[in-house]
Amino acid sequence: MILKRASLVLVILGLMLSVNAQGAQSPAGAQTPASDARDFTGTWRDWQSTIGATQSTQMFVIGVDLPYKPETQDLTSKRLDMFKEGRDRASPHLTCRPTGVQGITAQKGAMLILQSPEEVAFIFEDDREVRHVYLNQAHPADLKPSYTGDSTGRWDGNTLVIDTIGYNGKGQLDEIGTPHSTQLHLVERLTKSKDGRTLTDELTFTDPVYYTKPFTKIRTWSSVPGERLRDYDCAENPRQDDMEKMTFENDWFKPVCVRPVKDGLASDKVVCSLPKSANGKSSSKATSAR
Repeated sequence: MILKRASLVLVILGLMLSVNAQGAQSPAGAQTPASDARDFTGTWRDWQSTIGATQSTQMFVIGVDLPYKPETQDLTSKRLDMFKEGRDRASPHLTCRPTGVQGITAQKGAMLILQSPEEVAFIFEDDREVRHVYLNQAHPADLKPSYTGDSTGRWDGNTLVIDTIGYNGKGQLDEIGTPHSTQLHLVERLTKSKDGRTLTDELTFTDPVYYTKPFTKIRTWSSVPGERLRDYDCAENPRQDDMEKMTFENDWFKPVCVRPVKDGLASDKVVCSLPKSANGKSSSKATSAR
């Protein structure tokens, strides 16, 4: 494991030196996409935004024609109406948690890709998330569910095939809240164009809990040589009324620490309780902390 991390560090250092050397005179235009079809290293951005197009629903919604089960159709329609009305619904993105699949399908900022022989790392500007794809490895036998899941990769010609399982079921597929469960199995086929300027991600979703059959969507990225990822502060300028007006469909994203007020006086202690699990049960009793 130490050797693998060291390899990735060397790749990162090499990229930094390359950016500094090539970008000293013209950071925005000195670099060119790598000629190696298997080298995805560099900065990429949603294709729509790089051609000057306005932010379309493609950037936020993976589709409204998916093979929904009846109950999924009702849930998605309700969430879509809320989205159109501009009503906030608690989600991983809005509560500063890892965005998981949504970070792939509805990413609005730039994406930096770094590679080593053992790993491909995706660094997203939005939410400052890092996704690790481990090459030529099996999923761990004791896999612990997470928002991002566990991703393994292999090469099929010049296409990187990424297999991801192990989701915790608290995430969503896009900005409006298209759902997925813990049984989601995501397979991606990532291919670079011959001129090296675009990256096509073919995503196939299989989730028997919410959908009647697998479905495939396409996401396209454009190379933006020299562009640097900016800071992203998810919790910048938080407002109390943001939470008060937010719709919580479940307790997963609700604040778990409050300062009780009795007879007009605030307690000198903050009372905290662990968030509820996916099945709606509290994982422990409430605790107190100053």
